[in-house]
Amino acid sequence: MPDAPTSDLRLLAGFLRPERRKVGALVTLLVIARLLPLAGPLVLARFVDSAASRRPTGVLLGLAGAYLAIAVVAEVLLLAVTWGAVEVAWRAGNRLRERLAAHALRLDLPWHASHAPGVLIERVDGDVEAVTRFTGSAVADLVGNAVLVAGALVVSVAIDWRAGAAVVLVTASAVAALAGLRSLGVPASDARREVESKLYGDVEERLGGIEDLRANGAGGYGVHRLLVHSAALWRAQRREAVRIDAGYAVAGVVHALGTAAVVGLAVALERRGAISLGSILALARYVQLVRRPLEQVAEQLQEMQKAAAGLRRTARLLGERPSIVDGPGPAPGAGALTVELDGVTFAYERGGKPAMRDVTLRIPAGAVLGVVGRTGSGKTTLGRLMARLWDVDDGAVRLGGVDVRDVPLADLRRHIAVVTQDVELFRASVRDNVTLFGALVADDERLRTVLGDVGLGEWLARLPGGLDEDLAGADRLSAGQAQLLALARAFLADPGVVVLDEASSRLDPATEARLVEATDRLLSGRTAVVVAHRLATLDRADLIAVVDDGAVVEWGPREALAADPSSRFAARASAGTALLGDHP
Repeated sequence: MPDAPTSDLRLLAGFLRPERRKVGALVTLLVIARLLPLAGPLVLARFVDSAASRRPTGVLLGLAGAYLAIAVVAEVLLLAVTWGAVEVAWRAGNRLRERLAAHALRLDLPWHASHAPGVLIERVDGDVEAVTRFTGSAVADLVGNAVLVAGALVVSVAIDWRAGAAVVLVTASAVAALAGLRSLGVPASDARREVESKLYGDVEERLGGIEDLRANGAGGYGVHRLLVHSAALWRAQRREAVRIDAGYAVAGVVHALGTAAVVGLAVALERRGAISLGSILALARYVQLVRRPLEQVAEQLQEMQKAAAGLRRTARLLGERPSIVDGPGPAPGAGALTVELDGVTFAYERGGKPAMRDVTLRIPAGAVLGVVGRTGSGKTTLGRLMARLWDVDDGAVRLGGVDVRDVPLADLRRHIAVVTQDVELFRASVRDNVTLFGALVADDERLRTVLGDVGLGEWLARLPGGLDEDLAGADRLSAGQAQLLALARAFLADPGVVVLDEASSRLDPATEARLVEATDRLLSGRTAVVVAHRLATLDRADLIAVVDDGAVVEWGPREALAADPSSRFAARASAGTALLGDHP
């Protein structure tokens, strides 16, 4: 990839470095495997000249056996090189996938909010697969073909410098033409992959909202979007194919012209007695040896372009840096913590409408704050800023008197837990789902105790595999069970601060009662922020904050506000328990 950015090449070299010994051995075998066929035409020339001079049959049989042995050994070595190269490439590719996935997980929510999941999947898997395919087979072919072409040129010149010069000229012209076509093809390949990623991202979003699309009769819109993206992909693929297929035509033209010129010149030289009949056949064979690598280069051009574009996008993704970085310390103390918001202003988009405006709150350690407000008023944003999923634009959020921007992120995640109504369940065992694949350390006995404490003990006992049972995502749990499992995660984390973001808004009364009992255990001895739509959810709250249009319009002890008929909270409470947050 001569035109690839140096940083991209360093990226690929870095992931191949652990395999450098195997790569060195494979390169050695590759050179031998590619140089061996160069002896074949020389043996063939010797055979023809020996037959013409009526040498003994034993000599001819020996030459024929040597020709066969060279061909067989070369093919066996090439098979071994291909096997080893694919193995090395996939190991390096998997390391690259691991690094990309880990890097993507470290990127913060502001970055993920602007990148669809389908696009990210294409970066982590699709682009790496293109690079892996190229390094596993195409690189070996290109390097081997370069050795073969160079050797064929050297031997051709050694047979006769005039015929060899013709082969060199033809080969140089073909290389120049293919290099020019590659520079035209890379942008087309890059553009096609970008269109593909948009298509995958749109499909992922439509599948995620398929129930809403069907319920509201918007299926036609989903189909229309698919058609639009498919048409764009077809146009991009057509542009790419036209540029890439030109390489095959160039290779054919170069071969035809080269064969005619070299063979014609060799025949003329033979008539003048400058070379033998066997040398003519050897030169013709070397022309064929040059032709095959040139055709393979044309065939591999598409894979090379995909790999170059994929490697460039991979480097761009690894070059992304999170806007939220580790604080220098110190971390807040253990246990329940005081939570303070001091003049906090925040907007999700720079220059956009603030989701929070000059909010000042103080939650004493061990107290429970209930937050109510209309949908879109900023309730959820409050918890996100406390957990530092976004950084404030102005003001400060403090835990235990320490600005969250000064706290190392790992320490902050241990001190605060967020439970929302949208629980993410993985296609993994119960154990992995509760411990988040070992991020929360607990033995099996502790896990059973915690699941029993949140009301999932009987459910766990009914599972044939127990903690090893595969949940297959959310298919095996109801919404209530999923919420209880999320509470179990919070129990294991043992944070000093808990944010419950409308965690019971979708539950039936019976399930909500179980969730309330588990929540009471979770909040005991901890500072908590409870974002609620239902009045019953606020029974355990010590303080109430009424949020409207990003501002705290009312704040105080729950009992005092409920007893004050002029308060907004009292007006909302008197309206009933359902949809408290949407009441005017």
